[in-house]
Amino acid sequence: MGALHLDQLTWEEVKTEIQNGRDTVIAPFGSTEQHGRHMPLGTDAVLGDELGWGLADRLNAFLAPTVRFGCSEHHMAFAGTISLSDTTFRHIVTDVVSSLSHHGFRQIVLLPTHGGNFKPLAAAVAQIEPVKDVRILAFTDLMGLIGAAFKSSSKFKISPAQSGAHSGEWETSLMLALRPGQVKMERASEGFVGELSEIISKVFNGIEHLDENGVLGDPRPATVEAGKQYLADTIESLYRWFCEQKNINAKGPVPHS
Repeated sequence: MGALHLDQLTWEEVKTEIQNGRDTVIAPFGSTEQHGRHMPLGTDAVLGDELGWGLADRLNAFLAPTVRFGCSEHHMAFAGTISLSDTTFRHIVTDVVSSLSHHGFRQIVLLPTHGGNFKPLAAAVAQIEPVKDVRILAFTDLMGLIGAAFKSSSKFKISPAQSGAHSGEWETSLMLALRPGQVKMERASEGFVGELSEIISKVFNGIEHLDENGVLGDPRPATVEAGKQYLADTIESLYRWFCEQKNINAKGPVPHS
């Protein structure tokens, strides 16, 4: 069956697909924020589009449009960044879930592709009232995603410090594979390549305090080949996560994760 773009169908087509059993939808949450001097503000939204599509294809699901604004206060030192408050973000998540539940979707998968969205997404899901026969699956394991990225990068002899947590080799390789015309490799430069623990402790106070260009990692070794592998690895990792969560929830009445 494959995936379907929710926003490219008529309401009648959506209703028919749901009635025929296609009742899973992926809802990505990206951002509009700086990604160094070499990548566009829409990078996380692009990852939402493409990772969301890859997962939806594996699940024969709908892909909802990526929410293209996120919680990006720690990037506001850089021009063009648009940030939502945690409260606004939580309301958006709640309304998206409410809308999709209303129309008969039985599995709603919430997929953040921006680090700043993970914690507020978890908080939003925790506050959502359970809906009968609706399972909400929210991917909120930021450290798990970073760890998976580092594991993929190691296949290409890239260190965790180079792979990076924002606009480093991993994310830049993905964009070279997905939107090569939007990446300006001639402007790429090494960013903060210190310990991940230091990043975690400091980044939400303002990423500019770690690197003046807003980069965590070193984008210079990025390649299209690596990006294609990272895309496949990440989609596979998300698919395995989905299967694990589905099995966990099948054992009890837990409506969301």
